[in-house]
Amino acid sequence: MSSEIFKNRQNTDFPIKPYPFADINSRIFFIGSCFSENIFNNLINTGFECLNNPYGILFNPYSIALSLEKTASEYRYSAHDFTYHAGEFHSMHHHGSFRHKNAEILANQINRNIETAHEFLTKTDIAIITPGTAKVWQMRQPEMIVGNCHKIPDHEFTSRHLTETEIGKAYRDCIYYLRMINPKIRIMFTISPVKHLRDGIQENVISKSRLISALASLREEHEDIMYFPSYEIQTEELRDHRYYTEDLAHPTAWATEYIFKRFCEACFTESARHYIEETRAWLRMKNHRVMSQDPHEAEEWRRKCSEGLVKLKASFPAKETWPGEWI
Repeated sequence: MSSEIFKNRQNTDFPIKPYPFADINSRIFFIGSCFSENIFNNLINTGFECLNNPYGILFNPYSIALSLEKTASEYRYSAHDFTYHAGEFHSMHHHGSFRHKNAEILANQINRNIETAHEFLTKTDIAIITPGTAKVWQMRQPEMIVGNCHKIPDHEFTSRHLTETEIGKAYRDCIYYLRMINPKIRIMFTISPVKHLRDGIQENVISKSRLISALASLREEHEDIMYFPSYEIQTEELRDHRYYTEDLAHPTAWATEYIFKRFCEACFTESARHYIEETRAWLRMKNHRVMSQDPHEAEEWRRKCSEGLVKLKASFPAKETWPGEWI
């Protein structure tokens, strides 16, 4: 189903410059906000080779760039890199889930993630970077910008918005470190459509504006850097509160699906788009819950799933790898 049919035509048309850079065998790396996970999940579920957020969800450009710097240098974390709070060690460079009572266990987990990300990036075709906010939290002691506050009390931090100059440097650092690992990698930015409303609507607008303005300047310097307008689709094409969840900050499942369809139309080859549609149709059948207690019906469902996968593979002989769990 095309996005034009999928969307209620009561909204602003928003043409997008196509970048049909991805095919069915493209390896794609995602880093940034929680919105990147939505696109990642849709693609990984349809059999693409993808890796997402080795440092966990990161929202600001500085922390995203820092994580890529550590990955490019294959940095090895140890106990002295962590902050101890409430009986646990925390990595302030990472998402709040990166904590443990044992510093060695935490370091081993982080270092394995770095090794995996570095190896994946050496063979990655496309990296998609999704900053969500220009606001950063800076820890007082030791003094550093953190990826997440890890529920440490607010008085331990100060907050501010990165300047456009700082954001531009972070963007350029992202490009530099990705190409340090893989000179041939293609890079796309997209601004997360998730609103950050903790400090108010105006602060969110200022934050998003700085992200977008700095990115516009960057693309004047680097014409090969691609951009997909996730934020603009949500705020202009889907400019209605019905496309947000109850918190009025996160896109609904419908809106996320719509943006994903627009992403596929703009960024994938025709063959890859067809593959995604066919694979998702097969997965709906495979994931369907058989309610009947009749063993014959269950066997018939398994037969159809098996035949469907055989047909899918035959339809896309160029596909190099298939998920083992589908077999």
